[in-house]
Amino acid sequence: MKRIGIIGGLGPLATIKFMELINEKLEKVNEEIEVLVINDPTTPDRTNYILDNKNPNPLSNILEMVKKLETLNASIIVMPCNTASYFYKEIEARTSIPFINIVLETVKYLKENNIKSVGLLATDGTIKSGIYEELLNTYQINYLIPTNDEQKIISSIIYDGIKSGMEIDLDKFYQVINSLKTKGAECVVLGCTELSALRQIYHLEDKFLVDAMKILADRTISYLNIKN
Repeated sequence: MKRIGIIGGLGPLATIKFMELINEKLEKVNEEIEVLVINDPTTPDRTNYILDNKNPNPLSNILEMVKKLETLNASIIVMPCNTASYFYKEIEARTSIPFINIVLETVKYLKENNIKSVGLLATDGTIKSGIYEELLNTYQINYLIPTNDEQKIISSIIYDGIKSGMEIDLDKFYQVINSLKTKGAECVVLGCTELSALRQIYHLEDKFLVDAMKILADRTISYLNIKN
């Protein structure tokens, strides 16, 4: 039996929304597929660690979840968290199970769709880590990020809004998006799964938005050779 192993709890709402995307796809399939979720919401904040390595390191929690998925015989492992992809090399080195990297798959998607210039909305940790920037440069895609003031808006939406269960000011959200658009972005990547959750909650179908979590769900199904 094919088994999808999910590293969860990074954060919990994003994990739920990712499972909804996976379940929507599996409902259309006649194959028997198990979805295994190890949900550890106690994992230290990834951005806090990336911004200051003196803060608690989340890697041991992540690797412990990987170990548990191994014991459950997961066929592949996915992690619906862009910021935690900072640790993807360590994860790949510690398991023989294929690990689907949300950042890499998103960049591949952009290349496949001939995107030459992209804006990125993400956590401070993701932007500082350079995980998107490095891969976008590799694939020769121009990379645009919000200004410092705009990034504060996005961080507030992620932490004070989605993670806290509060209402989102969509006008401010689109203010940042339109700013990136005027600078030449052909599309904007929702490079934080909390922003992907925002898209689902508010039913945002704007084709200018590229949802990294949705791409991860699509690639997860593809890697298992499931027809959907």
